[in-house]
Amino acid sequence: MPSQSTRASRQLTAARLFAVTALCLVPVSTAGTNIACGLFAACLLLAPEFWRGLPLLPRHGASLAALLLLGALIISVSYTVAPHHEAWGWVGKYRKLLLLPLAVIAFKDSGWAPAVRYALFGTLTLIVVLSTSNYLGLTQIGPAYLAHEPETHAWVFKNRIAAGMFGVLLFYLAADMALRARERRVQWASAAVAALSLINVLVMLQGRTGQVIALPFVLLVALRCIQGQRKRSPGRAMAMASVLVVGAGVLLGIAFTMHGGRLLEVRDEVRQYEHSNAVTSSGLRLEFYRKSLLLIAQRPLAGFGAAGLGTEFEQMTRGKTEAAGQMTYNPHNEYLLMAVQLGAVGLLLFLNLLLQIARGAARLDGPSRHLLLAWLAIFTAGCLANSLLLDFAEGHMMMLLGGILLGCGYRGAKSPAAPIPN
Repeated sequence: MPSQSTRASRQLTAARLFAVTALCLVPVSTAGTNIACGLFAACLLLAPEFWRGLPLLPRHGASLAALLLLGALIISVSYTVAPHHEAWGWVGKYRKLLLLPLAVIAFKDSGWAPAVRYALFGTLTLIVVLSTSNYLGLTQIGPAYLAHEPETHAWVFKNRIAAGMFGVLLFYLAADMALRARERRVQWASAAVAALSLINVLVMLQGRTGQVIALPFVLLVALRCIQGQRKRSPGRAMAMASVLVVGAGVLLGIAFTMHGGRLLEVRDEVRQYEHSNAVTSSGLRLEFYRKSLLLIAQRPLAGFGAAGLGTEFEQMTRGKTEAAGQMTYNPHNEYLLMAVQLGAVGLLLFLNLLLQIARGAARLDGPSRHLLLAWLAIFTAGCLANSLLLDFAEGHMMMLLGGILLGCGYRGAKSPAAPIPN
């Protein structure tokens, strides 16, 4: 393990191992993640370093932001329109917010960041390989095969939304490794993983969220290719960028035209919803957004409290049919969900959390900075069409990855971390 100026206690070392294990289990197993997170918290509470580091939390922007958001959710139980047992159950879904400050303390000023990055890279690569093998019919791994629907075979452990976003993260992580590598074989191996993950996201998984988010990352990698090679070989840089962009365009064309392709269905789904109140994926989102905005207008400051959206939706859908009569507790938009539950206060607290993570990530070393900012960008964009902090896999990935990497770069008030050049 990485050397440190002060030897970590056995409890702290165990806590760190369980935290990294939980991070790697997030894309694989809900039960495994819960167990590993519980063991991480238990070992950390037994570590003397935890109690010595506790006073530092108010000085750490992202940790304080996570605690403030969780505190606001807890306070909202006192005025929620939902039954209290439902409200407390709903608050429990956000307990993952505690993982970020706990991980910051656990990994404070440690040298674990490289090991964490490689562990996550290995896990996501294995998942993409298994997903590709399933898609090609070579294996039958994961619960999706029980549905006997060919379009679900590539999902393996998570559904197309979560798997797609994890695939985009792997694409950028592998591309970043390829751009930084000095050995030719490492460059080619990393580039191959990046290419496979991009094919997996755009063609195999058919998750529209991942497909849309992947495109800006393709352009970003192309720009980095040009920037990194322009002095040594401008022609080669342009060729690499062109191949990447054209390849992504070809994959996107395949995704648009293949049987079961879902990108082209968006227009038809919206049209069916608008003309006949039909229950479609895109139409339901629009219906949920419309109702959420109406609720926000009623209580713009403090909202309806934890789980309040579901209670209000029950009244708004009563006696209605088709899309207008569909009940939900989750509007598939984290920003709207926060605004309905906690009003403008909650929305600002959530945005502050994202901002503080971004500010902390900007002070990390190059590889960690790119990894955390990439997932933050994926998460922030994905929250427009999904409630990702509420969702298990994406929310845990944000809190664990953010807490671990920010902790590794956090040196407290005496020696603040300075920006490290790329």
